[in-house]
Amino acid sequence: MTLWATSIVAIAMIIASLGLLFGLQHSLWRNLDGTARQRVSDVASLIEHHQLVELIPSNGGDADVVEVVDSAGRVLARSDYETQPGTPSGLPHPLPRRLTKGHAETLHDLRIGDGGDFRVTGKPTKFDGRPATIVAAVSLDQAQYTLSSLATGLAIGAPALTVLVAWTIYRTAGRTLRPVETLRRQATHISATDLHRRLDLPASRDEVHALAVTLNDMLARLDEASAAQRRFVADAAHELRSPLTAIRSQLEVMAAYPDPQRDPLVAAALLEDALRLNELVEDLLALARSEDPAARRPNTLTDLDEVVLAEVRRQRDLTPTDIDARGVSAGRVRGDAEALRRVVRNLLDNARRHAARQIRVTLTASGDTVELTVSDDGTGIPADQRSRVFERFTRLDEARSREAGGSGLGLAIVGKVVTAHGGTAHADADPAPADGGLGGARLVVKLPRTDVPDTPGPGRT
Repeated sequence: MTLWATSIVAIAMIIASLGLLFGLQHSLWRNLDGTARQRVSDVASLIEHHQLVELIPSNGGDADVVEVVDSAGRVLARSDYETQPGTPSGLPHPLPRRLTKGHAETLHDLRIGDGGDFRVTGKPTKFDGRPATIVAAVSLDQAQYTLSSLATGLAIGAPALTVLVAWTIYRTAGRTLRPVETLRRQATHISATDLHRRLDLPASRDEVHALAVTLNDMLARLDEASAAQRRFVADAAHELRSPLTAIRSQLEVMAAYPDPQRDPLVAAALLEDALRLNELVEDLLALARSEDPAARRPNTLTDLDEVVLAEVRRQRDLTPTDIDARGVSAGRVRGDAEALRRVVRNLLDNARRHAARQIRVTLTASGDTVELTVSDDGTGIPADQRSRVFERFTRLDEARSREAGGSGLGLAIVGKVVTAHGGTAHADADPAPADGGLGGARLVVKLPRTDVPDTPGPGRT
């Protein structure tokens, strides 16, 4: 980085030095051209008033030469007393056309004045009735000496200044980036097995400190996700082991002690355990899909009221519990219809397992939200446990849930699917019967409302 910054500084110094030299030269040349044009104007005024003599009066400077030359290049009048009238001029003959039109040019090694390089300009005129040209030349000696001195100073000073700036950048960048190098070195030693470690925060309250805080927050989230994943694997293994152990034990008994009268009963029990195992595996797969951000989900318009009523009819075939669905009204959402169907089914399964005699389902659309509630008249959910019901493998009544066949994944799937659809899910207490409620638990799902007709377009499936 220091080498890169030094190269940039060096290039900038070269460009600045060249710019300064060319800028100063342009300024000096402009001043000299102004002096030359003023001398030409003065001589032209003398000719106009017939006051010009062979020796043109000096303007007080000894660095300029003025001559009036005829068409043959001979001197008619001059400011240099050493040049005799009628002699050839030290200026080139013929003069460049640009000079005779008032433009200024640099001419080198002229044999006028003290000789050397001059800025020259001219103007056509008539002298004693003959065509002539007024030519003014200003020496470049002083200007060239100034530019040469500046170039020498820049040639010495620019590299020294570049070295000084590079050293300053090196020291400053090293001091600034030292905390970044410390963070990098510490980060290389953090692996997937020790995500509990944190980076040391720099003492300075700057961008590097903010970066360290952000990285520590990211490590905390990764640590939390890793711990949740380990808990999930352990819980899943525990849940799968129970039905597998039961199946294995019953099969071992059947193999060791065959009994034609008992075997059909054992087979029925095995089928029940296998169904429970299959349901658990299906729930695990559904939960994995709901947590996969890369999984492509259909995005179609779904009449949620039709899904709710279909699931209510299904539940009525499975339980004698009264299910009140009179509060279901129209509600349209956009998303994965099959995933939304699982949400409704899991909510009703949960209510069926905990209800005493009655379940109530409502669906209302208000503003930009569709709200689905499922209430039961069971024992309810303690206030301090309501935030946990949507976590994986959560059983508030362990023995009862296992007996009823619950795996603790149904509501976790509800929470994940609803969140993936841009909604929210929470648990609450249903009002007491005296207030029109059932007095048990009430689970509430809110989803974004969609009332726009489904039309084909890019990205719709």
